[in-house]
Amino acid sequence: MQVTHQPPKELVIHKLYKVSKEELAKTAITESQGRGPIYWHYGIAFFFVSFPMLMNTEIISDFMKGKEHWVEVYYADMDTIKEEIELEDGDFKGAKIRVMNAGSFSPHKEFAEWAKTLK
Repeated sequence: MQVTHQPPKELVIHKLYKVSKEELAKTAITESQGRGPIYWHYGIAFFFVSFPMLMNTEIISDFMKGKEHWVEVYYADMDTIKEEIELEDGDFKGAKIRVMNAGSFSPHKEFAEWAKTLK
């Protein structure tokens, strides 16, 4: 058996939102039904929604050519990584969401490095 690794060559982000860490955690909990995680790299924490439920022939074709689509990305500045973020108020008070170091994940790492350059 042959095993092939084909990392994406391009990442297309359709909607991008810079938010607070608290809002990032609330969004991640809401969008993922609490499964998370939030990714972190290079001072950027982020959560994204991709296209798996909306696959069509064009997106599948793009994917096979190395183009990955993220529908929405929420990100926040977070200088250092924490094991988890715990929400301190609102309906989700006390909820915890895992933070995962994405320094070795492609395209996660590349996204964080790109987001860090945004003003």
